[in-house]
Amino acid sequence: MADYRASKVSIVSSSVSLGKGTAYPNVWGIMRGEGNPSGSIAMAGGGSLSLGSLAAYQVFPCYPIALQNITGSVIVLE
Repeated sequence: MADYRASKVSIVSSSVSLGKGTAYPNVWGIMRGEGNPSGSIAMAGGGSLSLGSLAAYQVFPCYPIALQNITGSVIVLE
């Protein structure tokens, strides 16, 4: 079991940009929130991840650059 620490936890229910120069500059992970989120996450270095493939309330360590959230909520960890 990993021991994660977040200095800022935000619940996001819309599409946003992530990373330097945005409201979420230091994102290091995400979690699937409530409302069965659908959409995708664009990753630094290329590729994307479907929000539907995430397990509920489990930390997914990654460096996302954009979040396209259609329904539900996503928890952004900084």
